[in-house]
Amino acid sequence: MLKIIRRVLRLSGDLSKRIWGSFVCGFLESMFGLLPIAAVFIVLTELQAGHPITGQTWGIVICLIAGGLLLRILFKYLVYRLQSTAGFEFVARERIALGDRLRNVPMGFFHDNSMGDITATVTTDLNFLENYSMHILDKVTTGVLSMIVMAACILTFDWRIGLIFVAGILLSFPIYSFMQRKGKDLSAKRQKIQSEAVAATLEYVQGISVVKSFNMCDKNLSDIEDAYEKNADAAYDVERVFTPLNMTYSLVFRIAACVIMLFAGILAAHGDLSFANLAVILIASFTIFNPIEVMGQMTTMIRTMDAALDRVERIKKAKKIDEDGKNIVLDSFDIAFQHVSFAYENGNPILKDVSFSIPQGSMTAIVGPSGGGKTTITRLIARFWDVQEGSITVGGHNVKEFTCDSLLENMSMVFQNVYLFRDTIENNIKFGCPDATHEQVVEAAKKACCHDFISALPQGYDTVIGEGGSTLSGGEKQRISIARAMLKDAPIILLDEATASVDPENEVHLQQAISALVKNKTLIVIAHRLSTIRDADQILVVDNGKIVEKGVHAELIQQKGIYQNFWNIRQRARDWKLAK
Repeated sequence: MLKIIRRVLRLSGDLSKRIWGSFVCGFLESMFGLLPIAAVFIVLTELQAGHPITGQTWGIVICLIAGGLLLRILFKYLVYRLQSTAGFEFVARERIALGDRLRNVPMGFFHDNSMGDITATVTTDLNFLENYSMHILDKVTTGVLSMIVMAACILTFDWRIGLIFVAGILLSFPIYSFMQRKGKDLSAKRQKIQSEAVAATLEYVQGISVVKSFNMCDKNLSDIEDAYEKNADAAYDVERVFTPLNMTYSLVFRIAACVIMLFAGILAAHGDLSFANLAVILIASFTIFNPIEVMGQMTTMIRTMDAALDRVERIKKAKKIDEDGKNIVLDSFDIAFQHVSFAYENGNPILKDVSFSIPQGSMTAIVGPSGGGKTTITRLIARFWDVQEGSITVGGHNVKEFTCDSLLENMSMVFQNVYLFRDTIENNIKFGCPDATHEQVVEAAKKACCHDFISALPQGYDTVIGEGGSTLSGGEKQRISIARAMLKDAPIILLDEATASVDPENEVHLQQAISALVKNKTLIVIAHRLSTIRDADQILVVDNGKIVEKGVHAELIQQKGIYQNFWNIRQRARDWKLAK
């Protein structure tokens, strides 16, 4: 319990002062709640002594009651003010920290960790921390401090009653300890099941077009229904286990309170306790255990909070791919692969001892059968992964020497699977160059042959597109991504089937636009349409992870091999027509 408090304070950094302030204010608010009992004690003491209740006494009583109420309101306000600002800012920082970390981890991280687990961490876990973490810590610290202060006060007031109070607390410790252990196990299990439910939801939503196309809307619900049922069962298990534990924990304090009242009555009957003291003890016995009882009832939330912090810290501790990188400013933009071998996490080699160089300002095309390693080459240049053997240099520097930002600011990329954000078309085009003017955006869109269809939309460039570009066709999305690359105007351009989803009418215009875009730039193109790379400075033919052919178009079509075979197939395909 105290470990969790220290953990949050450590993570909160400079916000810990506000959190400490909220703890102090919460404790004072709890203590000022005892002032009305003190007022009752004063009145009863005066009456027992046979003194008339004077105006001065009434003034003190009213001040204690009103003062206690006003001070509780004031300190409760301060608690909420300090907790809310600290809690929201703390979680906001954690969200930003997670975003930065995820942006800089190797792509293999997303292979080793399920998308459901990552999504649940940055949504469900952080939402829980945002809404409940400060409230939980306040109740825990108030309970602990109140327990200590109450014990001291009651022991001073009457040591015999104080011993019963302390005995009640000590009897609750084994139950509380057991609740903590059970809570830790159940919270971890529940969070794992929640992640699986999130993953099932994401998979179903992302694959809904496939589900509908195969008319499997009813049958395909089985997995997601199972995930939701498991989630419901896990929540039920928590309640089933903790309901009797919470009742037992509370019962200890109820019994202790009854013992206090009974023993106080016996002492008063024997003349060992004054009427005023008896009345105060009877009144206090209903409330003195409340802070400790509330602390125990929050066990499941404490353990859920602990598990949430575990998952957040697990992502924050993920090794950055540029952990030791430096901000390097390049003055040349040639690229070289030197004996590069690479395999993804499953261990199957994708590239095997690959070596080639791309001079600055040249165009290099990469072709070959599917699965040969073409796209992997571009991903390694951008350092989405690190190679296991060999080295990749950009401008004479090993890509491992760069930070991600300093490397990628030199590159514009258009990949085959285009992703657009749920934002305006203009902001999507400006994504790599946020300071661009509207005129620059329009100019890039015209070059990418997408100005006309954008202008025809109801809000033009201010039209908000669906998540992932779902409201646009494949060709429209690809043209917008090309406009985005054009606007960034980076010295290195990576194009992976940039014209794959573009109709023949626009392909000619796009090729002209790309020619203007790549002028004096280092260009790497992956293409299946060989007609688009006829003018490349060099063509690399990749098959089964190796470069099996290298040269220019005129040379390669004369050599018997994969490139010549591809070219002949394409030529025959151009003359293909349906038989009548």
